[in-house]
Amino acid sequence: MNILIVTKTTNFELHGQAIGENISQGRVSADALSRLVLAHDEHYETLESLKEQLDLQGISYRLVSRDSHWSWDGAYDAVVSVGGDGTLLAASHNIQSVGRLIGIRSSQSSVGYLCSAGISEIKPLVENLKNGTILWQAVSRVKAQLTKASTGETVETVPVMNDLLYANANPAATTRYKILFRDRYETHRSSGIWFATGMGSTAAILAAGGERRPQTDPLFQFRVRELYKLGHKIPEIEGALFDPDIDHVEIENRCPQAILATDGQHGNLELGYGDIVKIKTGPLLHVAVGLHAGESST
Repeated sequence: MNILIVTKTTNFELHGQAIGENISQGRVSADALSRLVLAHDEHYETLESLKEQLDLQGISYRLVSRDSHWSWDGAYDAVVSVGGDGTLLAASHNIQSVGRLIGIRSSQSSVGYLCSAGISEIKPLVENLKNGTILWQAVSRVKAQLTKASTGETVETVPVMNDLLYANANPAATTRYKILFRDRYETHRSSGIWFATGMGSTAAILAAGGERRPQTDPLFQFRVRELYKLGHKIPEIEGALFDPDIDHVEIENRCPQAILATDGQHGNLELGYGDIVKIKTGPLLHVAVGLHAGESST
């Protein structure tokens, strides 16, 4: 058995020196650094515990950073992310075909809603991995096809587990576009559009007025953010459940500059005026279910 471990760089490693200098100058309170140190120590304790248990079970592994470039080619039996939901999502982008992903929450300060275990569950998790008794759930992923108006070139995003956000490149500016849903066109002014999977239905789209859905739901949903309705023609396409294989969802960007964000800050595509975005179905991903009553740890 061969496992790929994807781990994060901690905030202490990224920002600790700069914060420490600000503390020494009296510009930042000391507790800002102590929280980072605690989370850093917890992270590496979790990572070492995982490596120890893998060694005990005779499972080989390779360790990579979530910021490195690697691709899933079937050489591994599973990918294990060590961090929080952000690390898990970043890891999932490199699994661009059907694969298996296990999330381990490495610190109490990390959000781990999508993770299946914390440090206290590592031993039984690795034992279940060795014995082939991990429970997996197949989750849908969404991706987008982008056609550039300037060149005609077509590219696709990575498949994402949570959501896509289409919006003006300037978050304070109006997002202008034409949307096609099924066989109906409308011209909108809004703050952008969320597109989410069942797994991502409890993330930003829920706060924007979307619907909470089962994690394994094969349907996607979209939700327009802050749709302008004071014009002479009131738009009606605000959100819906849809199947990209049946329901055509397309955006024609009418902003000079816009973005399509994949799973939050984990990747952006830049859009120009006239670029076309089509929402498509991505490959399934098999994600390990939490060890307690089939629920993810929080």
